[in-house]
Amino acid sequence: YEFKDLYDNNFLGLPRLPIPPLSHTLERYVESAKPLCTSEEQTKHLVKQAKEFEKGEGARLNEALKKLDDHKGYPYSYIEKHWDDMYLGLRCCNPVYVSPFFKIVDLPGTQTERAAAFVHSFAKWTRKVLDGKLEADVVGKEATPLCSSAFSLMFSSAKIPKKDRDEIVQYKDSRTVTVVSEGNVYAIEVISEDGKLLDVAGITKQLDTIKEMSTPAEIAIPMLTAEDRDVWAGVRAKMEEDPANKASLQLADQGLLAVALDPNSFEDLSALGQSILCGPGEHRWADKQQLLAYADGKMAMNFEHSYSDGMGWGRFIHDVMCDTTGSTKYFPGAGPLPSMPIHSDAPPPKKLDFVITPEVKAAVDTAASTYKALQDDVQTYHLDFNHFGKKEMKKWKTSPDAAMQLAYQVAYYNLHSRMPGVYEACATRRFFHGRTETIRSLSQSARRLTARWRLVQLTPDSHRLAEAMATVTDEALNAMEEDDAEDIMDLLQLAAKTHSKVSKDSSNGMGCDRHLLAMQKIVLSEGSDMPEFYTNPLYEASKTSDLSTSNGTSTPYIDQFGFGAVAYHGYGLGYLITDNRVSVNITTFAGSDSLSSKTMGDEIEKTLLKFKKLAEIAD
Repeated sequence: YEFKDLYDNNFLGLPRLPIPPLSHTLERYVESAKPLCTSEEQTKHLVKQAKEFEKGEGARLNEALKKLDDHKGYPYSYIEKHWDDMYLGLRCCNPVYVSPFFKIVDLPGTQTERAAAFVHSFAKWTRKVLDGKLEADVVGKEATPLCSSAFSLMFSSAKIPKKDRDEIVQYKDSRTVTVVSEGNVYAIEVISEDGKLLDVAGITKQLDTIKEMSTPAEIAIPMLTAEDRDVWAGVRAKMEEDPANKASLQLADQGLLAVALDPNSFEDLSALGQSILCGPGEHRWADKQQLLAYADGKMAMNFEHSYSDGMGWGRFIHDVMCDTTGSTKYFPGAGPLPSMPIHSDAPPPKKLDFVITPEVKAAVDTAASTYKALQDDVQTYHLDFNHFGKKEMKKWKTSPDAAMQLAYQVAYYNLHSRMPGVYEACATRRFFHGRTETIRSLSQSARRLTARWRLVQLTPDSHRLAEAMATVTDEALNAMEEDDAEDIMDLLQLAAKTHSKVSKDSSNGMGCDRHLLAMQKIVLSEGSDMPEFYTNPLYEASKTSDLSTSNGTSTPYIDQFGFGAVAYHGYGLGYLITDNRVSVNITTFAGSDSLSSKTMGDEIEKTLLKFKKLAEIAD
């Protein structure tokens, strides 16, 4: 491919994201909403309303959506423009709400040595993309290719704050890296004018020089990138009236990536996860994808979610880390990064100077105060579950992902005495410009499992959940008959099978959330009255992320994955499943009705251990 075609040209010949049959969408919605019903009457109304919508207003909206999707060019799917508008139109700050993280595995080396090695290999990765040589990701026995369009924006780009809707700008010919240290911003040249790459020792020297010359900035301009987007847009517009400020901001924007030299060190993974998610604003540049390099050599990446998703992040980290470590264990279909001519000397780091008016100083102070309130409100707990991993879960005749999803739901119910609305992300990259779809993990099978887990048999026509027992006690487990354990394991396997079917459908474009959203957007564009289907409280409840979950398992070079809770009163669960271990990063908001992240983590751990105990009894 040619780089200019990577984003817009379907050179892999991928199909367009399909609009699911309306009947399928509504069936999927109803099945995911039923577990939230509290009476038989409510269930009957849910089913009746969906049928009426399918025959009436839903049919009209679906036909209108098909006509809107029948065109060439952008948007490349029926949901793409709405998705772009959503991400770029968010007015909340980037940290916590928009920028997930991957922690990179610990390896020998100092802060600057490890960061330099990553930057060196990342620069090679960008050349591979620019030269049209990046192999497509493939999945399955038939090596089905996945869309590569998002890779075109994963370097040398920035999200520029604008009133109402931000703008993604890319400087594909960039040769610099943006570095933030002690509230100061620098640019270092890592690729020379004649195309030579600065060697790792040279980049290390540049970073060491920045550390030596950095003193805490009196007014930390990077703090503004953690502000409300409209506020930052207004401040930036005023700043850019001065040509010096405009030039400095543009140089910061155009770096291949940003590197944050964080002076802190962490042994505790919960504290580290908190710092990666919403660490010191003076040591971040939140308008770009950024490598966080800690004083003790630990590293992580904050990602820009507006145009990219987890599978793509895992791919570029894997490519870069294979190059850094000399590994040849590439992803299927992938290969090594290209060699580049090397040099060892470069101009000294350029400090980016800003003309700071009293108004800008006041804006920085306000941003710091606002951000501090957010930091204080976020709770992060990392569950390092080292008792077993996917090898054990497969013995239960369940997929590991399904087992984790069911453990989350049981744990949530044990703590909150109700079933949660659940969001699980899956990729739809089998399609051109495919992004994500929701796996609606909550099901009637999961509800029956939860009810039986609470030692009450839930019959199909009963909506009573247990009120007496908070959970299955160790004593109850020890006294449990084999038949009872087998009963619960049968329910676990059935719920897992249901989850796997829903997951497969969603990754094939047959979910329901994107379809329902696109039809709702048509109503809003028409200025029409919203159909009763959409105003049913169950509709909102079913898509409220009491549990916002995502399985980031992709590369062995990451060992922690996290993001902020999507619903203020919910939990954010980023997890990685390996053969003998599970990592779950849990976030909540302290001011919400949810319980602490640690309380949820402890309950998930107990639930998984009891699943294993039940399997042993049943066996």
